[in-house]
Amino acid sequence: MSADNIVAGSISKIVSAGLGGQDNVGDTALQPKSAAELEAEAALRDLDAAVEMSMADGNKSGRTKAPTPADDESPEATRARLMKKAASQREKGRKALTTPEAGIVMASQQVVVKDRVVGSALERYLGAIDYCSHNLQRYGEMVLGKKCQEVVEQLHTLVEEFYTDADKELGRVTMLVTEGKIQVEAEGMPWIKPEVLSPAVDMKALFRSRLGIKMLRGVMKYDQSLELMAGLEWNELIGHGETEKRQLLAKQALGKIYGFASHVNQSLRGRALAKGKPVGAKPLQAAHTEEAVAA
Repeated sequence: MSADNIVAGSISKIVSAGLGGQDNVGDTALQPKSAAELEAEAALRDLDAAVEMSMADGNKSGRTKAPTPADDESPEATRARLMKKAASQREKGRKALTTPEAGIVMASQQVVVKDRVVGSALERYLGAIDYCSHNLQRYGEMVLGKKCQEVVEQLHTLVEEFYTDADKELGRVTMLVTEGKIQVEAEGMPWIKPEVLSPAVDMKALFRSRLGIKMLRGVMKYDQSLELMAGLEWNELIGHGETEKRQLLAKQALGKIYGFASHVNQSLRGRALAKGKPVGAKPLQAAHTEEAVAA
């Protein structure tokens, strides 16, 4: 359904009815809903869920920038605040990736990520990215009109770049390990192969979009490369701390796409509500996305 087919005021009426507003008068909830109203109601449910994944505190009513720390905040307090934020994002992210939705085609994937940093980033960010792709495909044209295609292409470009970089990194590290084994064994030494015995993430995840699965595959390539890098470090072929640097790069790459996706999720919801309001009504302000990689 295109933006031109939305019945004026339909979305705002649904929202008002759900909040117990004047549209409840006269048992309007019992009246048959038009196709446009049903579509708008489904859109708001999905957009609300996406916004929930895109915010650390779950507050959809205003700005969501991370609070500026006080000048006298101790390092311990800062760490505790960021850890609390990360824990909240992980909880919501896992919920987004494991909760089935009625009437929505979803694909299940077994997700095993060994690295702790990459696993945490996956839990925090991937659900919002998957929601973003799904909502753009299903509601983007209705809400954004002609601009939808541009936003979709931007998201696709970010995901393709992420996947390509992860694939190249895995290939690079694999080659270093192959060469390193030859060098170590030529010196008459055994190759040390460290491994993660208990993965950071092991769950059956549900995806709403193919782009979400493409992101997952990129994350898992980064995870594989990090485990191989540990072998290079243990065999003293790379310096101490190189693996940690790659962990951070992988996390930041995922966080970059999350920042874009969370902004789109919040903008979609804000514009959907604004389009649904009667002519002359003040549109809702789209919430600002919080910084993607603050912790």
